Amino acid sequence: MFKQLETFCAVYETRNFSHAAEQLFISQPTVSTQIKQLEADLQTTLLTRNGRQEIIPTASGQLLYQQAQKLLTTWAATKTAVQSPRHLVKVPCRIGTSHTTGRLILPTLLANLSAVSDRFDFQVTLANSAEILTAMSQHKLDFGLVEKPLVTDQLNRLPFGHDELVHAGDFASPLWLLREPNSGVRHYTNAFLKARNIQPAQVMVIHSNQIIADLLAHGIGQTIISRHVLSNEIPIEQLSAHYQRQFFLLTNTQPAAALRPVQTAITQYLTTWSD
Repeated sequence: MFKQLETFCAVYETRNFSHAAEQLFISQPTVSTQIKQLEADLQTTLLTRNGRQEIIPTASGQLLYQQAQKLLTTWAATKTAVQSPRHLVKVPCRIGTSHTTGRLILPTLLANLSAVSDRFDFQVTLANSAEILTAMSQHKLDFGLVEKPLVTDQLNRLPFGHDELVHAGDFASPLWLLREPNSGVRHYTNAFLKARNIQPAQVMVIHSNQIIADLLAHGIGQTIISRHVLSNEIPIEQLSAHYQRQFFLLTNTQPAAALRPVQTAITQYLTTWSD
């Protein structure tokens, strides 16, 4: 069928059986035979002769030419993909990271995963720890990087590295910059405010550590935040060991076999990661 379509397109474009035969390096009788076979299959007339030489496409022929171009382009791409040594379909690999782990760990982690990037299609989602746990439980993510000790029977936890939370910003400001309620940082912020009997006069809830850090850099507000995301110019107060937290890698208890090379690579990298 594709040979016949190629022949038909050549005749359509040249408006001449002999010229089409020369272009395709086949004989003119072969061109005529293939066009007749195509018309028989479609049960319609595609081309008519105007005099002895000129070929005129019918309305059906014009429609077929438009569709044939698309079919032949798709077929050529398909043949190239199948015949190429890279024709294997990449395996989707969905990674969810919290805001802190995304900032600290993700760039170098993805660089380490480049060794297997020809086999996997990496998709990264940024969310808070609770949202990542939910997505993992619903099989919407394959791996999760969080900084909250979440517990569930459906997932395994691998602890690695540490994070230090600090009190940062303009300590005289009435404005407190808070992460959303399900954030790991928000849990520690609430504990800090309760321990110091602070009831903020003004509150702004922001779903991004980076935006909060940028506001602090402009002298706006105060907060509890990871020390790693702050510039050196922002005033900080170091807190007790209670505000040091551990990072965790979340994995499925029964990971897909196709993702085992990625899990191995991630685990090997994280066990050597140092903050």
